[in-house]
Amino acid sequence: MIAEPPSPFRAFRDPPSADAESAEMQREIARILVRAPSLPIELPAFKLTLLGVETDGKSIDLILGKSAPIARLRLRPAGASAEGLVTLAPKPARPRIVSVTVDEIHADTRRFRAELDTMASRIAAATTAEKWTEALAVARRLRRLPAGLPLEHFRQKVPGVAHLGLVRTGFLCNQDCGLCWQGRDWGRFDAAQVLTWIEDLHSAGARYLIISGGEPTLDPDLERYLERSRQLGFTGVSLETNAIQMAKPGFTERLRKAGLTAALVSLHAGNAEASDAVTRAPGTFVRTVKGIQSLLANGVTVTLNCVITQEVLDHLANLPDFIHTAFGAHRHLESLMLSLPADPFDRALLPALIPDPVRLRAILGPTIDRAITLGIAVRGLDGPCGPQLCAYGADPRVARLDPVTHDDLEFRGQLPACEGCVVRDACRGPRHVQVERYGDACVAPILAKPSR
Repeated sequence: MIAEPPSPFRAFRDPPSADAESAEMQREIARILVRAPSLPIELPAFKLTLLGVETDGKSIDLILGKSAPIARLRLRPAGASAEGLVTLAPKPARPRIVSVTVDEIHADTRRFRAELDTMASRIAAATTAEKWTEALAVARRLRRLPAGLPLEHFRQKVPGVAHLGLVRTGFLCNQDCGLCWQGRDWGRFDAAQVLTWIEDLHSAGARYLIISGGEPTLDPDLERYLERSRQLGFTGVSLETNAIQMAKPGFTERLRKAGLTAALVSLHAGNAEASDAVTRAPGTFVRTVKGIQSLLANGVTVTLNCVITQEVLDHLANLPDFIHTAFGAHRHLESLMLSLPADPFDRALLPALIPDPVRLRAILGPTIDRAITLGIAVRGLDGPCGPQLCAYGADPRVARLDPVTHDDLEFRGQLPACEGCVVRDACRGPRHVQVERYGDACVAPILAKPSR
């Protein structure tokens, strides 16, 4: 029987922009706290404009300035820690519901010090328990909105791979990796929308689905996504995960039964100290290892993903031996993926993330040798997220060395020093962030054809 071709792809059935809802919630908070009828709104008495509202779900920031922000008034429950901020309000004669502090954004804040002092004091005095409770409830809904984010962060047909689709459930995570490009408070869409996108990806011709996050195992509707994917006929569904939740009894079994077939698991080092330093979540390394063992035991194909940062470079050579000891030559352990970090959400962390290219060249080759000796397949090195080919001698055991286009990745490119390298046509060059930090030391041109 001849299978019917996929139905013509209709546009993604995207929800209304979260930006409009976010703006409305900001206006509602401003109305509750300072009786502002709209945003932005000029405050002639203070020679400033209330530009907007931000929140972390526990405190509320009123953003002030002229046309650009210069300061924020931070409201938080009275008695809460305001470490690192300057408290402007005088000690109240009677208990207050909130304390109001100033966080300076710009040097111009000093010009408006008196006005900010007065505003902080008045807001602290006027905020009743009822007002604060009402405003905080709206603020918590605001924080969950995925406002200001491209929808491509949530759903996409993976460029260049026609059969591959990706959907993200949100950006909540139980680790806080400095190498991550995502913000922890970017919000999410509801389960109905995620299910709609999964259906749309199948209609678009995707036949293999990646479910990612954040950490997708924190989504209570994950089993529904897996079940729907199986019903639609996806040939496989993979999770991008840290596997911490898989350490819980019965968790992996439920996901496998629902339709999970594979997992890409973040494992950046082979010891707890180094791994926990990268993930900034002490104690999670042992749970990730246990979770990987659970995935393998339940027949889920596992690829381990190590992002090589400066923090783990000295531990990289030991990773293959740890993998061999912890998981053995398990038939469901597919490979070890090695890559370099993308631009992180917090660029101040770049010095701790971008590995020294000279040390990387000294360590990466022996690491590959050891992995292959132990029967561990290594991949990803010649992909868009891998290092430049000269970082590992363009080893043909782990690199295809096929010609690549040099204008398809805006975050990396070749240097003049690459001229004359025999694998230049197959190499995308170093990342720009590497060049910013290490310059020409990023490359060591290969002058003779690699062979093994």
